[in-house]
Amino acid sequence: MTEQYNIYLAVDYFNAEIIFVAHSSGELSQKIITAIENQKLESEGAVRLYRTSLNSYKAIENLMTRYHIPFHEAARPKGVSYESDTINAVG
Repeated sequence: MTEQYNIYLAVDYFNAEIIFVAHSSGELSQKIITAIENQKLESEGAVRLYRTSLNSYKAIENLMTRYHIPFHEAARPKGVSYESDTINAVG
């Protein structure tokens, strides 16, 4: 099961764009620490961390690129209502 979710993402504080992608949590941590040390992260290094599958990552990346939408919209599960955050059965 852990092999299924083998992509680690660091997303900016506002959940809009993917900053780093890695194949392990250690690799992702190292990228974040290096960026903080080099003062290359905005918001003083505050990031959100996610773990997903390769297929989900590709789908999210495709949606972000194709429709120019932020990460939080592309990663939202199909059928989730924006107004109430409830699952829409028709979705």
